Amino acid sequence: MFRELPGFYGRTLKTRSLGDFVITERAYPARYETPAHVHDRPLFCVVLDGSYEEVHAGRTHECTSSTLLFHAAQEEHLERFGGAGGRSLIVEIEPSWYQRVKEVAPGGVATSACDGGSMRLHGNRLYHEFLADDISSSLIIEGILLEMAGEFVRLRLPTASRAPRWLADVREFIHSNFAERLTLEAIGRAANAHPVHVAQTFRRFQHCTIGEYLRRLRVEYACRELTASEKTVPEIARTAGFSDQSHFHRIFKREVGVSPAQYRVEARQHRLT
Repeated sequence: MFRELPGFYGRTLKTRSLGDFVITERAYPARYETPAHVHDRPLFCVVLDGSYEEVHAGRTHECTSSTLLFHAAQEEHLERFGGAGGRSLIVEIEPSWYQRVKEVAPGGVATSACDGGSMRLHGNRLYHEFLADDISSSLIIEGILLEMAGEFVRLRLPTASRAPRWLADVREFIHSNFAERLTLEAIGRAANAHPVHVAQTFRRFQHCTIGEYLRRLRVEYACRELTASEKTVPEIARTAGFSDQSHFHRIFKREVGVSPAQYRVEARQHRLT
């Protein structure tokens, strides 16, 4: 059984200690199952590769490379990995830092998972700063973690403020057609609602515009292709739905922090280590 740190399973690839945080990249073999366990400190988990089932409080969440999770301390859970195994970035949080979050958001952050959207881009940024290991990365990392904590707090909206059911249809439509030239009219038809109402409701509950959400999906797709495929950068730009390579380069660097070519080199070098 792989277990190098108390409460943690899998194999450590790299770790950094940054004041209030201990950040560890861990790998898990195919078909690996952890026993039910708890963690002494709250933590964030960014799924980097592979997929697994997370079982907590009788509920199962399918975690993929678009998933970001928060675990409260001392809450029992287990993981069951698929045939490709998995790789995750885990951020352990000092209780004193988490207490400051609770002072702003009474009740703190509940154990929960979020798939895709702005949260996934926070995870991408966090991982790149973790790899950067320079003098400014610790400050940037703390800022990213504060943003992530805030986004998870937003998940505690009361039932009366929940999104309409058709919003899930809108997200599914955008995910299925993100590389196309989508219009508000087409998205409105998918929701069977007026386009203006769709745009306003989407922004309210997703905390971004439809255009921003679409751009993030395209960048996430490009990140996966740059890491795992042999497609050229212009081909990835085209299949992701960007108008041209220069537009792709500008948006990608703004969202991820490095150029597409540099991202590919760093991602592949790290997979070989």
